[in-house]
Amino acid sequence: GMTGHPVRGGPGRVLEAARANPIPIDELSRFVFLSDCHRGSGGWADDFSHNVIIYLHAVQYYLERGFTLVEAGDGEELWENGFDEIHWAYSNVYTRLGSFHAAGRFIKLWGNHDDAWSSTGTFRRKFVPALWRKFDGRPHPLLEGMAPSELERIVKGGEAPPIPILSGLEPREGVVLRHGPPLVDILVIHGHQGDFWSDTASWLSRFMDHSVWKWLQKAGLRARNAPAGNYALKDGVEDRLKKWTRLSGVALIAGHTHQPSFPRPGDTPYFNCGSCIHPSCITCIELCDDTLSLVKWGFTTLGAEGAGSDGDQLRMKRSVLQGPEPVTECLAAGIKTRGSERRSTL
Repeated sequence: GMTGHPVRGGPGRVLEAARANPIPIDELSRFVFLSDCHRGSGGWADDFSHNVIIYLHAVQYYLERGFTLVEAGDGEELWENGFDEIHWAYSNVYTRLGSFHAAGRFIKLWGNHDDAWSSTGTFRRKFVPALWRKFDGRPHPLLEGMAPSELERIVKGGEAPPIPILSGLEPREGVVLRHGPPLVDILVIHGHQGDFWSDTASWLSRFMDHSVWKWLQKAGLRARNAPAGNYALKDGVEDRLKKWTRLSGVALIAGHTHQPSFPRPGDTPYFNCGSCIHPSCITCIELCDDTLSLVKWGFTTLGAEGAGSDGDQLRMKRSVLQGPEPVTECLAAGIKTRGSERRSTL
């Protein structure tokens, strides 16, 4: 039958590896899933630059409230930029991520646009140091008491700090959150797995991005060769991921398409974070108080909301677009599928 297929190709390959080290979740767990920042060099072709203040405000909210931040792929736009220029543009973002990691609350998944991080060596040499030192070499506030000579030695050598707060971060392709009883798995991946242009032919997409689209984007044109810029491709990717979710009985949280998705209870448990580069907002999925929600962060004024005026100062607003829905209800379809699948294989 078909029950064995979905745990091989595409997301299934990641699921098998991630199930070896699941993260248990319960009613006290707090996670926020953000994807597709596509952090660039801060220039014309960098969509993240419009939303960096919104992003910093949102992650500070989650940092203060004890959330684990899961970056679900394409955090960096490495098809168009070297990491040094990204670090130069967003030093303050990386030290904020360093604060999550120092608290043991940062999970970094790689996607197709930052698949250079699939190499643990490259990741440790380039990404990890950015978490604990600014681009100009100044240390993360948590390391400020360190002797300059000691810090200099660490920065030059690219080794982990001598104190354990900022070491041991591993890049991952996916992670499994395990909720129960009854036991249900939620797989978190970027979502490009099994997508022809982003996975199989990513070398060609990368060449087009670096050599052609980057310059067209600077001229104001939008890319059409990726799911994020092409509705037909986007629907194709979503259909594949939803089909995999139905067949495997494993709930899925992904990014990649830039299209936020939040199922009604009983529907296929496929969730999508959206992205951090919508024209004027960022979207994310929150897991908190044993519920799931789709959330939007953006600027607003009281006047814009038709609620009077306070001099119409800009305010940051967190809006719950869908949810909160109890985790068990969101995953109900998955529980049923897994149960019937188990019986069919006996």
